Amino acid sequence: MQAIVFANRYGNELAPLNQQYCPALLPVANKPLVAYTLEDLADAGVTQVKMVICADAKKVQSRIGNGEQWGLTIEYFLSKPEEQVNSVLARMHIDKTAQALVVRGDILRSPCLNRFVEFSRLVPSKFVHAKMDDRNPGMMMLPAGWKHNQLLNWPLQVTSVNHDNSIAQVLHGHCFYVDSLMAYVEASDFVIANDDFSVKGRKMKTQINDKNLVVEAQCELPLLENISVFGAIGEYTKVSNKAQLTESVVVGKYCFIEDSKIRNSIILPNTYVGPQLSVENKIISQNLIIDPQTNSWSKVEDETLIAKSSKSAVNYNGVFQRAILLMLYILLSPLLITLFVGAFIMKPKKPIVTETVMNNQNESVKAHKFNFKNESVALLPQVWLAVKGDLALFGASSKHQNLHQNLHQNSHNSTATYGVYGPVQLNFDDNTPKEEVQMVEMEFEQSSKPRYLVNMLQNQFKATKPSIVIKN
Repeated sequence: MQAIVFANRYGNELAPLNQQYCPALLPVANKPLVAYTLEDLADAGVTQVKMVICADAKKVQSRIGNGEQWGLTIEYFLSKPEEQVNSVLARMHIDKTAQALVVRGDILRSPCLNRFVEFSRLVPSKFVHAKMDDRNPGMMMLPAGWKHNQLLNWPLQVTSVNHDNSIAQVLHGHCFYVDSLMAYVEASDFVIANDDFSVKGRKMKTQINDKNLVVEAQCELPLLENISVFGAIGEYTKVSNKAQLTESVVVGKYCFIEDSKIRNSIILPNTYVGPQLSVENKIISQNLIIDPQTNSWSKVEDETLIAKSSKSAVNYNGVFQRAILLMLYILLSPLLITLFVGAFIMKPKKPIVTETVMNNQNESVKAHKFNFKNESVALLPQVWLAVKGDLALFGASSKHQNLHQNLHQNSHNSTATYGVYGPVQLNFDDNTPKEEVQMVEMEFEQSSKPRYLVNMLQNQFKATKPSIVIKN
């Protein structure tokens, strides 16, 4: 059976964690939130999954993969952030007579999909309106659910269904929307205390009766006999022998906890906690200390207290890349001179077109191009802006930066990487509908950009290649 999983939330309600994670990848007991839904789907006999993702598509694909670890085959489908379910399903061209399970993957619920699927199959002609914990658990079965797919739009609403062909199902368990910092803490506490969920690692007894500390591989920990703690510790994490962990504690992977006191707190991955620091009822993520009870946070500049414990991302627009682009520009010089002469002959009054664009430092710069219809040739002079570091060679259209910023205005990816070449630069003009520009820019942002452009040019060539008819 096929399932369609919606994981396209913004996550504004989780600020400031949305600066580092989209809701689907937010670690809950050291597993991405969406992983709990995928496990539940596998248990329900689902084998094919279409996952609807948005701004963090590349991160989701990298973290979740093809679904092999759950026995699933996952196909990714790009949407606008929090796009209406009805709109997404329409673009998917789903067979309206086929059976499929539609479910939100960016919330947490007790495992229940197997029960829901079995019950729905008993009454295939009726819409099964599920409830859990007096909440809408974000699931429906097609084709009976086609008239009710608004129930899966985010934010989820508990709406009564007045329809002759509907039937209610009350599912036992708890449902967490993870729509606030406190709700995130409650979901994490529920997972580590509930045997219904699979938490990665080996269970180890501590001084707290009937509760375990789940420890992943390659960890360095103090003697557990002296620790009054339960929760989870991620892989490749080191906790000092003098650190004091008490009550409920979750520590992510690649963390380093020095001689500090941690009580009832969550330490997210890649975080360093320095010595003599006392933390209680907090969330710490890299350089952020978050108080979920007051919904407040502070950014710590002193790296001896807390800091990011992993290396910074590589700067792909660095000196080495610009040096290669300079060599390319020099090699192109004879061609640029020839093209200028051709543009001057064809358009003697205006061989060069000058326009103002935004660079990747959010500054206005002048960009020049030849006055040709063929944009791939016309844009060659702007390779110089890539040499200077103002633009990338491949990226979003800097002429449409307002549209791109509006698309991501509520996402932690608030700025785009603007480039000389991209699908919008090569195909679209100022009259193109903004919705089409937004979708293409989003798809391009998540792609392997050089390969994307090559494939696009190949498709254009195939579309324009004349057919040859041989007649007797």
